[in-house]
Amino acid sequence: MRSVFLLFFIVLGFQACRPSEDVSPDTLTGIWIEASARQDTLRFNVDGTGVSLPNTLLVNRGKEKNASGYLLPKMGSGLYSYTIQGTRIYVHSLLSSSSQGADYAIERRGAELRMDNFFELAPRQPATATRTLIRL
Repeated sequence: MRSVFLLFFIVLGFQACRPSEDVSPDTLTGIWIEASARQDTLRFNVDGTGVSLPNTLLVNRGKEKNASGYLLPKMGSGLYSYTIQGTRIYVHSLLSSSSQGADYAIERRGAELRMDNFFELAPRQPATATRTLIRL
């Protein structure tokens, strides 16, 4: 039993040491879905119909009823423009009247994309968690 635990930690250590891949708009293009709850969908460089939109990010977080009973998109859903600088992604909401955006951590390892949860927060707030996304 002890050897099983030792083997597990060795494999875990190798996975943690695996280098992340370069992140670029070309490597992000497509549809990504949150791995755990599978509720948040991010579309990089394509709109809802499949038309190419360079350097855009469409976030679909589902819908919820507001206090008046209307079914509306959840906070954070919408269209964003983005640029990538190293391990940071700078996002700006295209639905906001504000010209300010914010940058968040982003990392790609194999089929997984890890990024700060900017889409669950009010605009320009510091990230509180990192989300793992998988490509569809």
